[in-house]
Amino acid sequence: MLHYYLQNNPSVKRNLHLHADNCTGQNKNKSVLAYLSWRCSVGLSDSVELSFMRVGHTRCAVDGYFGLLKQKWRSKDNDTLQDVEAAVNSSCAPNKAVLFCWDWSDWDEFLLQLYKPVKGILKYQHFSISKNDPTTVLCWELPDSMPTAVKIIRDNVPLPADRQKLPSVLMPAGISASRLHYLEHDVACYFSAAAQNALPWT
Repeated sequence: MLHYYLQNNPSVKRNLHLHADNCTGQNKNKSVLAYLSWRCSVGLSDSVELSFMRVGHTRCAVDGYFGLLKQKWRSKDNDTLQDVEAAVNSSCAPNKAVLFCWDWSDWDEFLLQLYKPVKGILKYQHFSISKNDPTTVLCWELPDSMPTAVKIIRDNVPLPADRQKLPSVLMPAGISASRLHYLEHDVACYFSAAAQNALPWT
Protein backbone atom coordinates (compact mmCIF):
# COMPACT_ATOMS: atom_id res chain seq x y z
CA MET A 1 0.00 0.00 0.00
CA LEU A 2 2.86 2.39 0.77
CA HIS A 3 4.31 1.92 -2.72
CA TYR A 4 0.90 2.46 -4.32
CA TYR A 5 0.33 5.66 -2.36
CA LEU A 6 3.77 7.13 -3.05
CA GLN A 7 3.58 6.32 -6.75
CA ASN A 8 0.04 7.58 -7.29
CA ASN A 9 -0.19 10.67 -5.08
CA PRO A 10 0.83 13.82 -7.00
CA SER A 11 1.65 15.67 -3.77
CA VAL A 12 4.49 13.27 -2.91
CA LYS A 13 7.90 14.98 -3.01
CA ARG A 14 11.29 13.46 -3.79
CA ASN A 15 12.41 14.20 -0.22
CA LEU A 16 10.07 12.22 2.01
CA HIS A 17 9.29 12.97 5.65
CA LEU A 18 7.27 10.11 7.12
CA HIS A 19 5.82 9.72 10.60
CA ALA A 20 4.41 6.53 12.10
CA ASP A 21 3.60 4.82 15.37
CA ASN A 22 5.80 2.07 16.79
CA CYS A 23 3.76 -0.87 15.47
CA THR A 24 6.32 -3.46 14.41
CA GLY A 25 3.85 -5.33 12.21
CA GLN A 26 3.17 -2.42 9.86
CA ASN A 27 5.73 0.33 10.46
CA LYS A 28 8.92 -0.22 12.42
CA ASN A 29 10.36 -3.29 10.71
CA LYS A 30 12.99 -4.51 8.25
CA SER A 31 10.63 -4.49 5.26
CA VAL A 32 9.75 -0.80 5.53
CA LEU A 33 13.40 0.28 5.89
CA ALA A 34 14.41 -1.99 3.01
CA TYR A 35 11.68 -0.52 0.80
CA LEU A 36 12.70 3.06 1.59
CA SER A 37 16.34 2.22 0.87
CA TRP A 38 15.28 0.62 -2.42
CA ARG A 39 13.40 3.81 -3.38
CA CYS A 40 16.57 5.86 -2.94
CA SER A 41 18.66 3.26 -4.79
CA VAL A 42 16.49 3.24 -7.92
CA GLY A 43 15.98 7.01 -7.99
CA LEU A 44 12.35 7.23 -6.89
CA SER A 45 13.32 9.32 -3.84
CA ASP A 46 16.27 11.55 -3.05
CA SER A 47 16.03 11.16 0.72
CA VAL A 48 13.75 9.70 3.36
CA GLU A 49 13.30 10.74 6.99
CA LEU A 50 11.25 8.24 8.99
CA SER A 51 10.26 9.29 12.52
CA PHE A 52 8.49 7.38 15.28
CA MET A 53 6.86 9.05 18.27
CA ARG A 54 8.11 8.05 21.71
CA VAL A 55 6.20 5.28 23.42
CA GLY A 56 3.56 6.88 25.64
CA HIS A 57 3.41 9.99 23.45
CA THR A 58 1.83 8.61 20.29
CA ARG A 59 -1.50 10.44 20.26
CA CYS A 60 -1.82 12.61 17.17
CA ALA A 61 -4.37 14.05 14.72
CA VAL A 62 -4.75 10.70 12.96
CA ASP A 63 -6.12 9.15 16.17
CA GLY A 64 -8.75 11.89 16.28
CA TYR A 65 -9.79 11.10 12.71
CA PHE A 66 -10.17 7.43 13.60
CA GLY A 67 -12.26 8.44 16.60
CA LEU A 68 -14.64 10.44 14.40
CA LEU A 69 -14.86 7.52 11.98
CA LYS A 70 -15.68 5.19 14.88
CA GLN A 71 -18.54 7.47 15.91
CA LYS A 72 -19.96 7.46 12.39
CA TRP A 73 -19.40 3.70 12.07
CA ARG A 74 -21.41 2.94 15.19
CA SER A 75 -24.36 5.13 14.18
CA LYS A 76 -25.67 2.75 11.47
CA ASP A 77 -25.28 -0.66 9.90
CA ASN A 78 -22.42 -0.98 7.42
CA ASP A 79 -23.10 -4.08 5.36
CA THR A 80 -21.46 -3.30 2.04
CA LEU A 81 -18.24 -1.79 0.73
CA GLN A 82 -20.27 1.24 -0.33
CA ASP A 83 -21.54 1.64 3.25
CA VAL A 84 -17.96 1.59 4.52
CA GLU A 85 -16.90 4.17 1.91
CA ALA A 86 -19.80 6.46 2.87
CA ALA A 87 -18.99 6.16 6.58
CA VAL A 88 -15.35 7.12 6.03
CA ASN A 89 -16.10 10.02 3.68
CA SER A 90 -18.82 11.50 5.92
CA SER A 91 -16.93 11.13 9.22
CA CYS A 92 -14.81 14.29 8.78
CA ALA A 93 -13.27 16.33 5.98
CA PRO A 94 -9.71 14.88 6.15
CA ASN A 95 -10.96 11.27 5.96
CA LYS A 96 -11.21 9.94 2.42
CA ALA A 97 -11.87 6.32 1.55
CA VAL A 98 -9.58 4.64 -0.97
CA LEU A 99 -11.26 1.56 -2.38
CA PHE A 100 -9.06 -1.47 -2.97
CA CYS A 101 -7.63 -0.93 -6.43
CA TRP A 102 -4.11 -2.31 -6.44
CA ASP A 103 -2.37 -5.66 -6.76
CA TRP A 104 -0.68 -7.09 -3.68
CA SER A 105 2.98 -7.75 -4.42
CA ASP A 106 5.49 -9.93 -2.60
CA TRP A 107 7.71 -7.10 -1.35
CA ASP A 108 9.15 -9.20 1.48
CA GLU A 109 10.49 -11.85 -0.88
CA PHE A 110 11.74 -9.18 -3.28
CA LEU A 111 13.49 -6.96 -0.72
CA LEU A 112 14.79 -9.35 1.91
CA GLN A 113 17.05 -11.11 -0.57
CA LEU A 114 18.77 -7.74 -1.02
CA TYR A 115 18.61 -6.19 2.45
CA LYS A 116 19.23 -7.32 6.00
CA PRO A 117 17.48 -6.06 9.14
CA VAL A 118 18.70 -3.36 11.50
CA LYS A 119 19.68 -5.02 14.76
CA GLY A 120 17.93 -3.49 17.77
CA ILE A 121 15.53 -1.57 15.56
CA LEU A 122 13.02 -1.06 18.37
CA LYS A 123 15.34 1.22 20.36
CA TYR A 124 15.62 3.75 17.51
CA GLN A 125 13.12 6.58 17.01
CA HIS A 126 14.38 8.21 13.81
CA PHE A 127 15.88 6.89 10.58
CA SER A 128 17.42 8.65 7.61
CA ILE A 129 18.32 7.34 4.14
CA SER A 130 19.85 9.29 1.25
CA LYS A 131 20.42 8.59 -2.43
CA ASN A 132 24.09 9.43 -1.81
CA ASP A 133 24.47 6.15 0.10
CA PRO A 134 21.15 4.28 0.04
CA THR A 135 22.74 1.14 1.45
CA THR A 136 23.25 2.84 4.84
CA VAL A 137 20.56 3.83 7.32
CA LEU A 138 21.33 6.47 9.96
CA CYS A 139 19.54 5.55 13.20
CA TRP A 140 18.86 7.84 16.17
CA GLU A 141 17.73 6.70 19.61
CA LEU A 142 16.92 10.29 20.63
CA PRO A 143 16.64 13.52 18.62
CA ASP A 144 19.83 14.94 20.14
CA SER A 145 21.84 11.69 20.22
CA MET A 146 24.58 10.74 17.78
CA PRO A 147 23.32 8.61 14.89
CA THR A 148 24.40 5.03 14.33
CA ALA A 149 25.19 4.15 10.71
CA VAL A 150 23.93 0.69 9.76
CA LYS A 151 24.72 -0.96 6.43
CA ILE A 152 21.59 -2.86 5.40
CA ILE A 153 22.53 -4.12 1.93
CA ARG A 154 23.52 -7.78 2.05
CA ASP A 155 27.12 -8.74 1.37
CA ASN A 156 28.04 -9.31 -2.28
CA VAL A 157 24.66 -8.02 -3.48
CA PRO A 158 24.72 -5.36 -6.23
CA LEU A 159 22.97 -2.08 -5.52
CA PRO A 160 19.47 -2.14 -7.08
CA ALA A 161 19.18 0.37 -9.91
CA ASP A 162 16.26 -0.73 -12.09
CA ARG A 163 13.01 0.85 -10.91
CA GLN A 164 11.08 -1.24 -13.44
CA LYS A 165 12.12 -4.46 -11.71
CA LEU A 166 9.33 -5.01 -9.22
CA PRO A 167 8.22 -7.91 -7.03
CA SER A 168 5.89 -10.57 -8.32
CA VAL A 169 2.17 -10.10 -7.83
CA LEU A 170 0.55 -12.30 -5.19
CA MET A 171 -2.47 -14.14 -6.53
CA PRO A 172 -5.40 -14.60 -4.11
CA ALA A 173 -6.04 -18.21 -3.19
CA GLY A 174 -9.81 -17.78 -3.09
CA ILE A 175 -12.24 -18.86 -0.37
CA SER A 176 -11.80 -22.38 0.95
CA ALA A 177 -14.81 -24.63 1.59
CA SER A 178 -14.40 -24.34 5.36
CA ARG A 179 -14.16 -20.55 5.19
CA LEU A 180 -17.23 -20.38 2.95
CA HIS A 181 -19.17 -22.51 5.43
CA TYR A 182 -18.13 -20.20 8.27
CA LEU A 183 -19.18 -17.07 6.34
CA GLU A 184 -22.56 -18.52 5.37
CA HIS A 185 -23.48 -19.96 8.77
CA ASP A 186 -21.73 -17.72 11.33
CA VAL A 187 -21.31 -14.33 9.68
CA ALA A 188 -24.13 -13.78 7.17
CA CYS A 189 -26.76 -13.72 9.92
CA TYR A 190 -25.42 -10.37 11.12
CA PHE A 191 -26.16 -8.65 7.79
CA SER A 192 -29.46 -7.02 6.94
CA ALA A 193 -31.87 -9.06 4.82
CA ALA A 194 -31.22 -6.85 1.77
CA ALA A 195 -27.45 -7.14 2.17
CA GLN A 196 -27.60 -10.92 2.56
CA ASN A 197 -28.99 -11.23 -0.98
CA ALA A 198 -26.00 -9.31 -2.33
CA LEU A 199 -23.22 -11.11 -0.43
CA PRO A 200 -20.42 -12.05 -2.86
CA TRP A 201 -20.42 -15.72 -1.87
CA THR A 202 -24.19 -16.23 -2.28
